[in-house]
Amino acid sequence: MKIFNLQLMGPVLFLITISLSAQEVITGENIAVTNTESGKVRGYIHDGTYIYKGIPYAKAERFMAPTKADSWEGVRSSTMYGPVAPLMTPTTQVMDEPEFVFDHDWGYPNEDCLRINIWTPGIDDGKKRPVLFWIHGGGFTAGSSQELPSTDGENLSKKGDVVVVSINHRLNILGFLDLSAYGDKYKHSANNSIIDIVTALEWVKNNVENFGGDPDNLTIFGQSGGGAKVNTLMAMPKAKGLFHKAINQSGSFRTAMLEKNETQAITAEVISNLGLNENQVDSLQNIPFEILSAAGAKALKTIEEKMKADGKPVIGFGLNWGPSR
Repeated sequence: MKIFNLQLMGPVLFLITISLSAQEVITGENIAVTNTESGKVRGYIHDGTYIYKGIPYAKAERFMAPTKADSWEGVRSSTMYGPVAPLMTPTTQVMDEPEFVFDHDWGYPNEDCLRINIWTPGIDDGKKRPVLFWIHGGGFTAGSSQELPSTDGENLSKKGDVVVVSINHRLNILGFLDLSAYGDKYKHSANNSIIDIVTALEWVKNNVENFGGDPDNLTIFGQSGGGAKVNTLMAMPKAKGLFHKAINQSGSFRTAMLEKNETQAITAEVISNLGLNENQVDSLQNIPFEILSAAGAKALKTIEEKMKADGKPVIGFGLNWGPSR
């Protein structure tokens, strides 16, 4: 196996090749099998670390609160990352060299993206290890659990003898469109993205012992937008008791919270941009994401201009999706 280490020294890019001995990967029908509340899962073992990817922790219809994941028969193969949340602006091209240097992975988008990944040193050794629950960055609109090699949990799990967890959850308009004015079934839609994270924490509490973890010793941590989500969870009564320590690696956005009248105004503008009336709100369920997202971006700009005209502050780089009061 070879690792290419890029070092920039002045205007010259040096390429250093480091050879490493091959690491062992063990996989098979009866390898790394354990239980979850929805059924058995099978991962794989890499250099002594048990790895599980893409396990459903919940399911959710568009704009609806998450509910328990469907159960399955037999053993679910869980060796590859699951889908990531769709981006506001679909990726049609990338900058070649930065993508190479950061080894960035965009993943594959799908609205059915409520997935959890787990790295653990052992599953049947009687240990109850601390659990580290990673929340990805990207503000509240982008990012995923797999986009950078640095968010792979194997090294942290191995060196710290801990269980590392990461998740994907709904983002942007799918996670924060406030439809609460249009019926009780949408009452939580303004914060569904954060409720997804709470649901994932509940899943960990109920299942992590099967992965060698201690549900009573869980730390949430995140960077940038992930740090903002950490702060949000710390202020959220529904998350009380689901974690015990928190690490914010930059990112707070505490002053960027919108009020209910503002989030509902954004939604009214989205509906208008789509040529709908308030009696047609349910049809938002079937509008292609790209069209919905474009209507949302236009609505954010319109409400931002109105807020500025009214003398209300718009924090950061402009009005965007995120949790609200």
